Amino acid sequence: MAPQGVRRSSRVPRELPILLFGSDTEGRTFSEETKTVVLSRHGAGIVSEYKLSPEQELYLRRMDTNKEAEFRVVGQIGAHGGSYTYGVSFVDENSDFWGITFPPLSESDIAATRVVLECSRCEALQTVQQSDLEVDVFLVNDGIVRYCKTCGSSTFWKRAPESTVVEPAPSSAKVQASTTTATSVSSTSSPPAEHPSPAAEVPAARPANRRKHVRTRVRFQACIRTFEYGDDVVNCDDMSRGGIRFTTRQKYVAGTEIQVAVPYSSGSPGIFVSGQIVRVIENALDKTFQCGVQFTGTAKRG
Repeated sequence: MAPQGVRRSSRVPRELPILLFGSDTEGRTFSEETKTVVLSRHGAGIVSEYKLSPEQELYLRRMDTNKEAEFRVVGQIGAHGGSYTYGVSFVDENSDFWGITFPPLSESDIAATRVVLECSRCEALQTVQQSDLEVDVFLVNDGIVRYCKTCGSSTFWKRAPESTVVEPAPSSAKVQASTTTATSVSSTSSPPAEHPSPAAEVPAARPANRRKHVRTRVRFQACIRTFEYGDDVVNCDDMSRGGIRFTTRQKYVAGTEIQVAVPYSSGSPGIFVSGQIVRVIENALDKTFQCGVQFTGTAKRG
Protein backbone atom coordinates (compact mmCIF):
# COMPACT_ATOMS: atom_id res chain seq x y z
CA MET A 1 0.00 0.00 0.00
CA ALA A 2 2.31 2.69 -1.27
CA PRO A 3 1.62 6.33 -0.25
CA GLN A 4 1.49 7.42 -3.89
CA GLY A 5 -1.47 5.03 -4.38
CA VAL A 6 -3.66 7.13 -2.12
CA ARG A 7 -5.38 10.27 -3.28
CA ARG A 8 -4.43 13.07 -0.90
CA SER A 9 -7.10 15.58 -2.03
CA SER A 10 -9.65 14.02 0.33
CA ARG A 11 -7.84 15.87 3.13
CA VAL A 12 -8.06 19.64 3.45
CA PRO A 13 -5.14 21.35 5.26
CA ARG A 14 -6.76 23.83 7.62
CA GLU A 15 -6.07 25.16 11.10
CA LEU A 16 -9.17 25.61 13.22
CA PRO A 17 -9.12 26.53 16.93
CA ILE A 18 -10.68 23.73 18.97
CA LEU A 19 -11.30 22.79 22.60
CA LEU A 20 -10.48 19.17 23.42
CA PHE A 21 -12.05 17.23 26.33
CA GLY A 22 -10.75 13.82 27.29
CA SER A 23 -8.30 11.81 29.38
CA ASP A 24 -4.67 10.93 28.74
CA THR A 25 -2.98 7.53 28.92
CA GLU A 26 -2.60 7.96 32.69
CA GLY A 27 -6.34 8.41 33.12
CA ARG A 28 -6.06 12.12 33.96
CA THR A 29 -8.86 14.27 32.59
CA PHE A 30 -8.07 17.45 30.70
CA SER A 31 -9.56 20.23 28.62
CA GLU A 32 -7.15 21.76 26.13
CA GLU A 33 -7.31 24.66 23.71
CA THR A 34 -5.54 23.49 20.58
CA LYS A 35 -6.06 23.29 16.80
CA THR A 36 -6.63 21.06 13.80
CA VAL A 37 -3.96 20.72 11.11
CA VAL A 38 -6.01 18.89 8.49
CA LEU A 39 -9.71 18.17 7.96
CA SER A 40 -11.17 15.01 6.46
CA ARG A 41 -14.59 13.66 5.59
CA HIS A 42 -13.86 11.05 8.30
CA GLY A 43 -12.46 13.32 11.02
CA ALA A 44 -9.32 15.41 11.40
CA GLY A 45 -5.66 15.63 12.28
CA ILE A 46 -5.35 17.42 15.63
CA VAL A 47 -2.49 18.60 17.86
CA SER A 48 -2.36 17.82 21.58
CA GLU A 49 0.18 18.05 24.37
CA TYR A 50 -1.30 14.91 25.95
CA LYS A 51 -0.51 11.27 25.23
CA LEU A 52 -3.63 9.60 23.85
CA SER A 53 -4.38 5.94 23.14
CA PRO A 54 -5.79 4.48 19.92
CA GLU A 55 -9.50 3.60 20.16
CA GLN A 56 -10.16 5.96 23.08
CA GLU A 57 -12.93 8.51 22.68
CA LEU A 58 -12.93 12.23 23.37
CA TYR A 59 -15.01 15.33 22.69
CA LEU A 60 -14.03 18.22 20.44
CA ARG A 61 -15.61 21.67 20.30
CA ARG A 62 -15.07 24.13 17.46
CA MET A 63 -14.21 27.50 18.95
CA ASP A 64 -15.61 29.36 15.93
CA THR A 65 -19.08 27.73 15.93
CA ASN A 66 -19.31 26.07 19.40
CA LYS A 67 -20.38 22.84 17.68
CA GLU A 68 -19.34 19.68 19.53
CA ALA A 69 -18.83 16.10 18.41
CA GLU A 70 -17.49 12.83 19.77
CA PHE A 71 -14.33 11.47 18.16
CA ARG A 72 -12.32 8.26 18.31
CA VAL A 73 -8.51 8.34 18.30
CA VAL A 74 -7.25 6.39 15.29
CA GLY A 75 -3.57 6.78 16.15
CA GLN A 76 -0.56 9.05 16.25
CA ILE A 77 0.69 10.46 12.95
CA GLY A 78 3.40 12.86 14.11
CA ALA A 79 5.21 14.59 16.98
CA HIS A 80 7.07 17.88 17.35
CA GLY A 81 8.68 19.08 20.55
CA GLY A 82 6.24 18.40 23.36
CA SER A 83 3.20 18.08 21.09
CA TYR A 84 1.69 15.12 19.28
CA THR A 85 -0.41 14.97 16.14
CA TYR A 86 -3.25 12.43 16.10
CA GLY A 87 -5.69 11.24 13.51
CA VAL A 88 -9.20 11.21 15.01
CA SER A 89 -12.41 10.03 13.36
CA PHE A 90 -16.07 10.78 13.98
CA VAL A 91 -17.97 8.34 16.18
CA ASP A 92 -21.04 9.36 14.17
CA GLU A 93 -19.92 8.59 10.63
CA ASN A 94 -22.72 10.73 9.17
CA SER A 95 -21.58 13.88 10.94
CA ASP A 96 -21.34 17.12 8.91
CA PHE A 97 -19.18 18.74 11.56
CA TRP A 98 -16.89 20.68 9.25
CA GLY A 99 -19.50 21.99 6.82
CA ILE A 100 -17.18 21.21 3.89
CA THR A 101 -17.95 19.37 0.66
CA PHE A 102 -15.10 16.94 0.12
CA PRO A 103 -14.28 15.65 -3.39
CA PRO A 104 -15.94 12.31 -4.22
CA LEU A 105 -13.80 9.19 -4.23
CA SER A 106 -13.09 7.45 -7.52
CA GLU A 107 -12.84 3.70 -7.97
CA SER A 108 -9.04 3.96 -7.91
CA ASP A 109 -9.20 5.93 -4.64
CA ILE A 110 -11.32 3.21 -3.07
CA ALA A 111 -9.11 0.40 -4.39
CA ALA A 112 -6.01 2.11 -3.01
CA THR A 113 -7.38 2.05 0.55
CA ARG A 114 -8.44 -1.61 0.52
CA VAL A 115 -5.96 -3.87 2.32
CA VAL A 116 -5.78 -7.32 3.93
CA LEU A 117 -4.74 -7.02 7.59
CA GLU A 118 -3.53 -9.65 10.04
CA CYS A 119 -4.02 -9.53 13.81
CA SER A 120 -0.60 -9.67 15.49
CA ARG A 121 -2.04 -11.71 18.36
CA CYS A 122 -4.26 -14.40 16.83
CA GLU A 123 -3.24 -14.02 13.15
CA ALA A 124 -6.85 -13.56 12.06
CA LEU A 125 -7.21 -12.06 8.58
CA GLN A 126 -9.59 -9.31 7.55
CA THR A 127 -10.06 -7.32 4.36
CA VAL A 128 -10.47 -3.69 5.41
CA GLN A 129 -11.55 -0.56 3.57
CA GLN A 130 -9.50 2.05 5.39
CA SER A 131 -10.46 5.70 5.72
CA ASP A 132 -7.91 8.33 4.72
CA LEU A 133 -6.99 8.88 8.38
CA GLU A 134 -6.51 5.14 8.92
CA VAL A 135 -4.25 5.07 5.87
CA ASP A 136 -2.11 7.85 7.37
CA VAL A 137 -1.83 6.11 10.74
CA PHE A 138 -1.08 2.78 9.06
CA LEU A 139 1.72 4.23 6.93
CA VAL A 140 3.36 6.09 9.82
CA ASN A 141 3.21 3.18 12.29
CA ASP A 142 3.46 0.25 9.87
CA GLY A 143 0.20 -1.01 11.33
CA ILE A 144 -2.91 0.09 13.17
CA VAL A 145 -4.86 -0.70 16.33
CA ARG A 146 -8.25 -2.25 15.59
CA TYR A 147 -10.84 -4.28 17.45
CA CYS A 148 -10.40 -8.03 16.92
CA LYS A 149 -13.57 -10.09 17.28
CA THR A 150 -11.55 -13.27 17.80
CA CYS A 151 -9.40 -11.83 20.60
CA GLY A 152 -12.29 -9.82 22.04
CA SER A 153 -10.10 -6.74 22.45
CA SER A 154 -8.24 -4.05 20.52
CA THR A 155 -5.01 -5.41 19.01
CA PHE A 156 -2.27 -4.27 16.63
CA TRP A 157 -2.87 -5.22 12.98
CA LYS A 158 -0.24 -5.33 10.24
CA ARG A 159 -0.51 -5.89 6.55
CA ALA A 160 -0.84 -9.58 5.73
CA PRO A 161 1.94 -11.21 3.65
CA GLU A 162 1.60 -10.63 -0.09
CA SER A 163 0.97 -14.35 -0.67
CA THR A 164 -2.06 -14.31 1.62
CA VAL A 165 -5.37 -14.60 -0.22
CA VAL A 166 -8.66 -13.94 1.53
CA GLU A 167 -11.30 -15.40 -0.74
CA PRO A 168 -14.77 -13.83 -0.70
CA ALA A 169 -17.66 -16.00 0.41
CA PRO A 170 -19.30 -17.81 -2.54
CA SER A 171 -22.47 -16.26 -3.86
CA SER A 172 -25.81 -17.91 -3.16
CA ALA A 173 -26.09 -18.87 -6.85
CA LYS A 174 -22.75 -20.70 -6.76
CA VAL A 175 -23.64 -22.44 -3.53
CA GLN A 176 -26.97 -23.56 -5.00
CA ALA A 177 -25.27 -24.84 -8.20
CA SER A 178 -22.68 -26.71 -6.16
CA THR A 179 -25.40 -28.31 -4.02
CA THR A 180 -27.39 -29.37 -7.10
CA THR A 181 -24.30 -30.97 -8.68
CA ALA A 182 -23.45 -32.80 -5.49
CA THR A 183 -27.01 -34.14 -5.23
CA SER A 184 -26.98 -35.46 -8.81
CA VAL A 185 -23.64 -37.17 -8.28
CA SER A 186 -24.76 -38.84 -5.07
CA SER A 187 -27.73 -40.39 -6.87
CA THR A 188 -25.40 -42.35 -9.20
CA SER A 189 -22.38 -43.16 -7.06
CA SER A 190 -21.16 -42.98 -3.51
CA PRO A 191 -19.02 -39.91 -2.85
CA PRO A 192 -15.45 -40.49 -1.68
CA ALA A 193 -14.71 -39.94 1.97
CA GLU A 194 -13.72 -36.35 2.70
CA HIS A 195 -10.38 -35.65 4.35
CA PRO A 196 -10.04 -31.88 4.69
CA SER A 197 -6.54 -30.51 4.73
CA PRO A 198 -5.32 -28.86 7.95
CA ALA A 199 -5.48 -25.44 6.26
CA ALA A 200 -9.16 -25.98 5.45
CA GLU A 201 -10.12 -27.15 8.94
CA VAL A 202 -12.27 -24.77 10.91
CA PRO A 203 -10.74 -23.89 14.28
CA ALA A 204 -12.68 -24.72 17.43
CA ALA A 205 -15.27 -22.08 18.11
CA ARG A 206 -14.47 -19.66 20.88
CA PRO A 207 -17.10 -18.62 23.41
CA ALA A 208 -19.24 -15.86 21.93
CA ASN A 209 -18.32 -12.38 23.05
CA ARG A 210 -21.69 -11.17 24.32
CA ARG A 211 -20.44 -7.71 25.16
CA LYS A 212 -21.20 -5.25 22.38
CA HIS A 213 -18.41 -2.87 23.41
CA VAL A 214 -15.03 -3.70 24.92
CA ARG A 215 -14.41 -2.40 28.44
CA THR A 216 -11.26 -0.48 29.31
CA ARG A 217 -10.00 0.01 32.85
CA VAL A 218 -9.88 3.73 33.68
CA ARG A 219 -8.83 5.93 36.58
CA PHE A 220 -10.90 9.06 36.28
CA GLN A 221 -14.08 10.50 37.75
CA ALA A 222 -17.61 10.90 36.45
CA CYS A 223 -20.51 13.06 37.57
CA ILE A 224 -23.86 11.29 37.93
CA ARG A 225 -26.78 13.73 37.92
CA THR A 226 -30.18 12.67 39.28
CA PHE A 227 -33.16 14.41 40.87
CA GLU A 228 -32.74 12.37 44.07
CA TYR A 229 -29.00 12.80 44.71
CA GLY A 230 -28.12 15.86 42.62
CA ASP A 231 -24.56 15.80 41.29
CA ASP A 232 -22.74 12.72 42.57
CA VAL A 233 -19.01 12.71 41.70
CA VAL A 234 -17.89 9.07 41.51
CA ASN A 235 -14.86 7.01 40.57
CA CYS A 236 -15.11 5.06 37.30
CA ASP A 237 -13.98 1.43 37.34
CA ASP A 238 -14.10 0.88 33.59
CA MET A 239 -15.60 2.38 30.45
CA SER A 240 -16.67 1.31 26.98
CA ARG A 241 -18.24 2.99 23.98
CA GLY A 242 -21.64 1.92 25.32
CA GLY A 243 -21.40 2.87 28.99
CA ILE A 244 -19.44 2.97 32.24
CA ARG A 245 -19.20 1.19 35.57
CA PHE A 246 -18.67 3.23 38.73
CA THR A 247 -18.53 2.86 42.52
CA THR A 248 -20.55 5.06 44.87
CA ARG A 249 -22.01 5.20 48.37
CA GLN A 250 -25.40 6.30 47.04
CA LYS A 251 -28.00 3.53 46.70
CA TYR A 252 -29.16 3.81 43.11
CA VAL A 253 -31.93 1.63 41.69
CA ALA A 254 -31.62 -0.28 38.42
CA GLY A 255 -33.70 1.41 35.73
CA THR A 256 -32.99 4.95 37.01
CA GLU A 257 -32.61 7.51 34.20
CA ILE A 258 -29.54 9.71 34.73
CA GLN A 259 -27.31 12.32 33.16
CA VAL A 260 -23.61 11.46 33.22
CA ALA A 261 -20.48 13.47 32.44
CA VAL A 262 -17.37 11.38 31.86
CA PRO A 263 -14.55 12.08 32.26
CA TYR A 264 -15.33 14.80 34.79
CA SER A 265 -13.18 17.30 36.66
CA SER A 266 -14.57 19.63 39.33
CA GLY A 267 -14.44 23.22 38.18
CA SER A 268 -14.26 22.30 34.49
CA PRO A 269 -17.23 22.39 32.10
CA GLY A 270 -18.92 18.99 31.88
CA ILE A 271 -20.43 17.31 28.84
CA PHE A 272 -23.46 15.32 30.00
CA VAL A 273 -25.12 12.47 28.13
CA SER A 274 -28.31 10.61 28.94
CA GLY A 275 -27.95 7.18 30.47
CA GLN A 276 -29.68 4.49 32.47
CA ILE A 277 -28.46 2.47 35.43
CA VAL A 278 -28.88 -1.13 34.30
CA ARG A 279 -27.19 -3.01 37.15
CA VAL A 280 -26.47 -2.39 40.86
CA ILE A 281 -24.25 -4.67 42.99
CA GLU A 282 -23.90 -3.98 46.73
CA ASN A 283 -20.59 -4.50 48.52
CA ALA A 284 -21.63 -5.23 52.10
CA LEU A 285 -18.07 -5.00 53.44
CA ASP A 286 -17.53 -1.29 52.78
CA LYS A 287 -21.18 -0.36 52.17
CA THR A 288 -20.62 0.81 48.59
CA PHE A 289 -22.50 0.07 45.39
CA GLN A 290 -21.09 -0.79 41.97
CA CYS A 291 -23.36 0.46 39.20
CA GLY A 292 -23.40 -0.28 35.49
CA VAL A 293 -24.58 2.51 33.17
CA GLN A 294 -25.72 2.28 29.56
CA PHE A 295 -25.54 5.44 27.47
CA THR A 296 -28.89 6.22 25.86
CA GLY A 297 -28.71 9.76 24.44
CA THR A 298 -26.65 12.52 22.87
CA ALA A 299 -24.24 14.90 24.57
CA LYS A 300 -25.14 18.33 25.90
CA ARG A 301 -23.42 20.96 27.99
CA GLY A 302 -24.35 21.11 31.64
